[in-house]
Amino acid sequence: MGSYESSSNTPSVHPTEHDGSSNHHISHLPSHAVDTHVHVFDPKLGPYAPGRAYTPPDAPLEKLIAFNQSLSTDTNNTTLVLVQPSPYKNDCSVMLHCLRELKNRHISVFGIAVLDLDNTSDAQLKEMHTLGVRGIRLNFQADGNQVQTAQLVTALYRTADRIRYLPGWVIQLFVPGWTWDALYDAILELPVRVIADHLGGMWGSSKLPPELQAVSTSQPGLHSLLSLAKQSRVCVKVSGLYRMSDDITGTFGDLQPIVQMFAREIPDQLIWGSDWPHTGDGHNRVGKSLDVKEPFRVIDDHAILGRLYAWMGSDVYRKMLVDNSVRLCLS
Repeated sequence: MGSYESSSNTPSVHPTEHDGSSNHHISHLPSHAVDTHVHVFDPKLGPYAPGRAYTPPDAPLEKLIAFNQSLSTDTNNTTLVLVQPSPYKNDCSVMLHCLRELKNRHISVFGIAVLDLDNTSDAQLKEMHTLGVRGIRLNFQADGNQVQTAQLVTALYRTADRIRYLPGWVIQLFVPGWTWDALYDAILELPVRVIADHLGGMWGSSKLPPELQAVSTSQPGLHSLLSLAKQSRVCVKVSGLYRMSDDITGTFGDLQPIVQMFAREIPDQLIWGSDWPHTGDGHNRVGKSLDVKEPFRVIDDHAILGRLYAWMGSDVYRKMLVDNSVRLCLS
């Protein structure tokens, strides 16, 4: 299946299960599932930022809706969370337009913004809340540059102070896995919860140095991330497996130990996102021309869902797709 040329006829990678009334493919989302991480790229609705890290192909709202319908057993009950993508920087006009449009279509939707807080008033934040925005994303991975932890801690405190009075708002954090060790004490002090994007930045063995490949669950940052999740300070988004693994021959099977550790130790702190339309990696962007569109990855989302089901088991899988997302993200 292509990155957004999805088909509802894509075969399941596991047998169907029976709930007493109808068959449900394991590789499809159950009723009331939440996809907590999708993007819209549509330069017709608004221009990309001049200083962006890359230029994507078009991925307009209609294709997002079609993709979601291709995954869902009940397309009327799936909730989407639009995440502000980095090519738009802190201009959320396109995302806010899509929130309005989806609400007009009676599709349940929320948003995660990227904002210039120096030029955003409390009244504007409240208006965004009314539209369904529920947090601010800090992305320290998109441009391929080294993370400066002091800068990140400052951004965490400042962002939390601005959104602490908005009901249900979170900070969504995309950082390398090792940074959880450096951020641990700061996150314990924050007055808001944190979402750890894309497995919290934890790598499969295919991306780790040789001394860690046999024990991927001992990589830096993982213990701190688990501890924060157990204290309900962080929830971990199971998404972007292809960002955390170079095992392209399978469905990123070297992430199984990480995912199963999450399922075993923090089952109530897991959420899921498709990361549609599957953009590239920051480390490939340094020095690239913005005149050339960076293609989306070709990802079999059905196969990934089937693999997660097999790794997690039915109870944790449903918690991740349905129960946790509503409780942790959409309050």
